[in-house]
Amino acid sequence: MSNKQQVKCDGRPNGCRNCERLQLECVAGDGSTMLAGSRTSSSPISLRKIRTYRSCQSCRLSKTKCNGDRPKCSRCSAKLIQCVYDGCAAPRWTRNLNKVEARSVEEEEDDEDEDDDDDDGKGGKEEVGSSPAGREEMATSAVPTVPTVPINPDDSHPSVRAASLKFTDEVHEKSPVLSDAASMSVAASSSLSGPNGQVASHPLAWNLRRVVEQYFTNLHPLRCFAFVHKPSFMRQLDKGLSSDDESALLHIICAHGAKFLVLTAGLGDSSAPLSLWKNAGNQWAKRAEYLMLANFGRISVQRLMTAILLHDFHFRLGEYGQALMISGLAVRMAQALKINTEYNADILCTQGDAAAPSVASRESRRRLMWACYVLDAWAGSGVDQLTLLRENDIKIQLPSNERNFGLRIPTVTETLGVGHVLQFLPPAVVPRRPAANMGIMAYYIRVVALWKRIVRYVNHLHAGPPPWQPDSAFAALDADMHLWRRELPDFVDYTTETIYARLDSNQLGALVLIHCTYHHNYLELYKLTMPDLFKLPKPFVFPPEHQGFLQRAQANCYYHAHQIADILAEAAEHGSRILSDSLLPFFVYDSSRVMLYYVARLLDPSRPDAEAKMRDGVKAVESNNRVLRMMSALFPIAQSL
Repeated sequence: MSNKQQVKCDGRPNGCRNCERLQLECVAGDGSTMLAGSRTSSSPISLRKIRTYRSCQSCRLSKTKCNGDRPKCSRCSAKLIQCVYDGCAAPRWTRNLNKVEARSVEEEEDDEDEDDDDDDGKGGKEEVGSSPAGREEMATSAVPTVPTVPINPDDSHPSVRAASLKFTDEVHEKSPVLSDAASMSVAASSSLSGPNGQVASHPLAWNLRRVVEQYFTNLHPLRCFAFVHKPSFMRQLDKGLSSDDESALLHIICAHGAKFLVLTAGLGDSSAPLSLWKNAGNQWAKRAEYLMLANFGRISVQRLMTAILLHDFHFRLGEYGQALMISGLAVRMAQALKINTEYNADILCTQGDAAAPSVASRESRRRLMWACYVLDAWAGSGVDQLTLLRENDIKIQLPSNERNFGLRIPTVTETLGVGHVLQFLPPAVVPRRPAANMGIMAYYIRVVALWKRIVRYVNHLHAGPPPWQPDSAFAALDADMHLWRRELPDFVDYTTETIYARLDSNQLGALVLIHCTYHHNYLELYKLTMPDLFKLPKPFVFPPEHQGFLQRAQANCYYHAHQIADILAEAAEHGSRILSDSLLPFFVYDSSRVMLYYVARLLDPSRPDAEAKMRDGVKAVESNNRVLRMMSALFPIAQSL
């Protein structure tokens, strides 16, 4: 055993292997010495052939021997995938050994010639940048860093990352683009998680930024998810994460973005494995959930954002139990934060109060509250006993349009009631048309509020006048639906010009959703005309003298079901990512049921156009089936519908 280095000796004559591998002098028990490297070449090239200290992530996770070549190993070069290393070419302890060995050599030179030592002036000390590994470490340390937050050790479990690389190897043989996306997902994971199990906030790798951009492109515009102010969020990423709440929000954003990254890379191809999309981002979502629930008594805006996005993540995967529990947590957070009321009466932020929230923060809080309202409405299925939020308790205005939100322009909009503004606003600050400051999100919130009223009416059919009477709740709801459609501005209308304009601004998915929701509301309203189909507990009996009203309502129900099929068929031509809202599979299912029931049970075969209408209905149902097959890559529930 060497006295200097304390290397365990394996007892091999003429020098042990351990000393030979480390290129040290082997001191035998009798005091004799032998240069262990004399048996083989002691050059760095020879040492490299003996052992590779660092394997790339791809080789390590696939349990394949890596030759350690940089910047790309031979396996990654052959497979044309991204090659990522966790650290330097050699671990720190090898550099320490090199330093000690260098000092030993210099001490021997000092004994022989002290003048040469004075000329060198190094005193046996080696600088960090004197070796290739040291130069790499110096270059890494020169990059600005920010405080980090600890990450759950389970995130880097070998089985998790091995599964990711398994997907990479499977997909590579079928689609080079998918292979690149899968390998990028692994690289992005390493950029989020540092070598010591930490979340590196800055600088963000380019591939991680691509994941974040996928979220803002695909999920952010849907429903009321646009509560994150993108410019502020990206600036915070550059500046650095300062809390677990911000880290949790980043993780769930990346979890959603990872799925869309795989989807846009070509998962629509039937040859691609669905398991790749299903597992993309799951570990990031688990980390976000861990950070949120680890100290769930602490409430913040970022935690509420994380809860809402986690709810949608679970709902997309068909994990409805988890989604239901998180929905309750999100609503209670919103109530604790008191974001159901305006911060103060200074809506336009003209008072210059430094302690007050900024324009972007105020609008973000409003959008967050409305997101909770929509989440609570869908989670409770419109049933009063299951919902926790009431419209009368939300005393804030509707969200402004995306342009004003992005540019931090304070505006006055209407409230949930059409034509109404906040009562405490002075007339001088109210514009002539407050509705001009609203966008798709505001009109979507109103159509969801109408849906809640319709469901409440259908569940209590016998509480008021019969539906054919003008003063009935049915007539009032039908009039409100027509009013919503009439108040819809041109830029939210479903026309060819609007379709391509929204496609250019990544809002076509939101446009499709709002119009499908509108037509689905009519399916809910006309349920009372098809009691056998919808299994109503207390069906309404229509007398013979009102059969004309019944037949017109049934025909209208068929019309709106057909409209859903037409809208989704046209949207599918622009790619499956346009169909990425998790409610659309249920809309498609109800649309097909209504059309099949109408042509099979309600359509009068003696009508002149009966055969043509039947063919048209069957064709629309077949189109819905194709759309559901496209959605099966997005939602597991679509496979069973």
